[in-house]
Amino acid sequence: MSEKLNKRKIEKDWLNVFTDFAKYLPMNFIKRKGSFLVGIYLQPILSSTRYRVCFYVYDLMYDLEIPTVPLTSSVELKNKKGATNSFSMQEHNNSFEKIVQDLKNQVPLLQKEDFSYQELASYMKSVVDEINGETTLRDIVLLNYWCGNTEQAEKKIKKGKEIILKWSERVTKSFGGAENWENQVRTLMNKDTLSKTISEQLQKYELENIEDYGLN
Repeated sequence: MSEKLNKRKIEKDWLNVFTDFAKYLPMNFIKRKGSFLVGIYLQPILSSTRYRVCFYVYDLMYDLEIPTVPLTSSVELKNKKGATNSFSMQEHNNSFEKIVQDLKNQVPLLQKEDFSYQELASYMKSVVDEINGETTLRDIVLLNYWCGNTEQAEKKIKKGKEIILKWSERVTKSFGGAENWENQVRTLMNKDTLSKTISEQLQKYELENIEDYGLN
């Protein structure tokens, strides 16, 4: 029988490396960067005998109405063949430093304690796909707008529409297509409204007291 994961040890090991992250839920750590949360989720699989590593970014400026912080704009740690990797307790104990380094190589944002909003936008751009891409494209616009770069926000609206127009109707039907996406984004571009949404979401997820590392 495969060894069960020692989740307490795994959590401790990860938090000892990423000291600016806080435990949010079991095997799930987050860090607040202004209007965004970045997170590392260690997903137990196969009856908790192995775990996968997922990095995600969540925009506090838009409420997806989900009871726990959603794993949006996410990537899973891959192996050399490009398949999602997973680790047993023994592999964790023997190769933890390599697992962390592989994640940092795949997600450059984790290579340093601080990163700019431009670097965050660049990461999100890299994970846009047809599955949940309209969410990430919207978040890139709001990120630029919130950080005062309205010119770049306008460019990202234009680019977002160009990307969405290339997607199939089967994908865009759920959110009404490029024009509807633009209208929704523009409706959200109000700093008072966004600030209110941020406060409400921090309260909903019980994160009011989490340290804010800021986003410049």
